[in-house]
Amino acid sequence: MLKEIIIMKFKTNIIKESIMYKCDSEDENGHKIKFIEESGWIDEGKYSYNSWIFQYQDKYYIVYDSRSGSYFSDYCNDSDDWGEYIECDEVEKKEKITHEWVAVK
Repeated sequence: MLKEIIIMKFKTNIIKESIMYKCDSEDENGHKIKFIEESGWIDEGKYSYNSWIFQYQDKYYIVYDSRSGSYFSDYCNDSDDWGEYIECDEVEKKEKITHEWVAVK
């Protein structure tokens, strides 16, 4: 059975403030929005991707952004076109084990 994805709507300006300045903020009802972590921009040539995790009322949510352009020109961020509200998926932290082959010295 597939697990239902939980989505919450947040005011864009409040989320942008929190993720851009990597700080905590509050929504219009005084509920705390706590910045947790940023993935960092993943560069894939013309397009780059980033995500941020924040906590709201004991649950964690993720917001994504992408941009196009290059280091030598202006970037055009998708977040520039976000409406008044942004939909964010609820997330949970899971342990991930990876393996890597390394040279024997």
